[in-house]
Amino acid sequence: MLRLTLIFIHLCLLVNLTFGTDIKVEQARTLEVLWYTSTPFIEEDSRGNVVGIEPQMFELFQDYMLNMKGERVNVVFKKAKNFVNILDVMRQNSNPNAVGASALSITSERKQFAQFTESYLPDVTVLVSSKGTPIVDAREEKTGMLQSLDAITIKGTKYEALLENLKEETGVNFETIFIESDQNIIDGILSESNRFGFIDLPIYLIRIEGGEQLTRQNFFTHIGQGYAFMIPQNSEWKDDLNEFLMDPNSQVAISKIISDFLGEELYEFIENLYGDPELSTSILTKEKELQLEMLKNVNLRLSQEIAVRRILIVSISVVTIFLFAIGYLFYKNQKNTNLLIGQKGQIEEQEQDIRQKNEQLMNRNAQLVALNEEKNNLVKILAHDIRSPVSQIIMITDIINKNIQRDLTETEQKMLGQVTVSAERINNMVSKILDVDGLEETRIKVLQERVDVRSIMRDVAQRYRPIAANKNIDLSVEFCEDHNIIRTDHLLLLLVLENLVSNAVKFSDSNTSVELVSECNYDNVVFKITDEGPGFSEDDKKKLFNKFQKLSAKPTGGEVSTGLGLSIVKKYVQDLGGKVWVESEEGKGSTFFVKITA
Repeated sequence: MLRLTLIFIHLCLLVNLTFGTDIKVEQARTLEVLWYTSTPFIEEDSRGNVVGIEPQMFELFQDYMLNMKGERVNVVFKKAKNFVNILDVMRQNSNPNAVGASALSITSERKQFAQFTESYLPDVTVLVSSKGTPIVDAREEKTGMLQSLDAITIKGTKYEALLENLKEETGVNFETIFIESDQNIIDGILSESNRFGFIDLPIYLIRIEGGEQLTRQNFFTHIGQGYAFMIPQNSEWKDDLNEFLMDPNSQVAISKIISDFLGEELYEFIENLYGDPELSTSILTKEKELQLEMLKNVNLRLSQEIAVRRILIVSISVVTIFLFAIGYLFYKNQKNTNLLIGQKGQIEEQEQDIRQKNEQLMNRNAQLVALNEEKNNLVKILAHDIRSPVSQIIMITDIINKNIQRDLTETEQKMLGQVTVSAERINNMVSKILDVDGLEETRIKVLQERVDVRSIMRDVAQRYRPIAANKNIDLSVEFCEDHNIIRTDHLLLLLVLENLVSNAVKFSDSNTSVELVSECNYDNVVFKITDEGPGFSEDDKKKLFNKFQKLSAKPTGGEVSTGLGLSIVKKYVQDLGGKVWVESEEGKGSTFFVKITA
């Protein structure tokens, strides 16, 4: 694509010359690019050549200036002492032919002493921490995490400024470790188990794609004004550089350059982040896609290894047979019984070795099957847990359609209808994913986090009160007074309570009530979800927590039931080291109990 773009630019020049447009080539101008290592944007290769995204962009700029303006531009790359040195040169405003590179972020503070060209790539910065660091959400959890970790950053960068903002926001004066400008912040974080820092999203995703184990904290994702080139206040190059960056042909070629370094999918994902209302969700989805792709590559390598081992076994077998034939002829000619006995022993040892290799291959194949099943089960669990929020979207848009449709414009009604159609489409896709083999037993990583019992109960009640109100069901919550903080996995406990409250509302008639109650003891917390639904028969109780079981009770509002919810509840509670049971009489409602160790 880059070559085609350059050919097109040359053709435009030829057409201009043919039809009389006279582009005169003026004397060469020199543009001095001040830079410091910032992989993959700009760096030196093993032979000392300056390579990366930005050097290729300046090559395009030279061609653009020659073909479109008739000006020769000599680009000279000058490596700075460090990153701060680039900013100092721009601040001095002493060289109008200088331009700063190295993936510079546009910031308000830098605009006070220098100019920026148009942005060529969105600027999104994330906070990552060492492998195994728990993901925190509540303010007190953020404070606790920051007090136990050391920050890694580069002096004079936006990363340092973001760390200072974080100190002011949380009031935690954590220790900051500065590394050299040509070192990588992620490498510094990975070198110890108690470190964190800010890093550009493209660099983070590239490392995740390569298999690095990092923890991204959702509470501080910064969206900047973009990456651009920095120029002094008295620069002579701002208009030329901006015209080049805004030229449609240049933009196509620049996109190809960045795609070659970041990967086409990753580049398109970064380009589409600006304006995304669900930024954290989009980043999390991309992380999971990269991790699943890595898992597929592992499976492929293991399959190739199995194929090589099979070829090796066949080769060994052929060689063994060949040696046996030669040995047989030799022993037949020599009539040496003793040598025949010795050869037989060797053959038996080789056969034993082949059997051992076959057994090893069978074990490896069983491991691959288990790994593939675990991946499929993860997809099923995620699909099932997506169903509840999608159902809430459908219910809420239905309520809006019924209550305020007359106050909406035709365009707004169409937009609201599109939301409903999209949500139903997602719901159908989830149903297709779930319509497969049963949910198998898998082991997921359970985090030990500080969980506020009252906060998680309020969250569940707030999510399901609109749905309950639509069926005239009273959803009430009663908290325990003491021991409200427990250590368990916040997400798994939330999903357990959501499934049970969702079922209680789903299978209850109108004008009834559903209660969510907690009893806090010294060493455990018991959650009780009570409804006035149809209850369970003795036959229902026997298969209550099995996978894909359709019981005698039916949803009262036409809702969809896959028979997976209670099996997932049981699995998650077991993963949490807890216990779940039910007390119910047919026709008299049900009470589900979830006991979690504090």
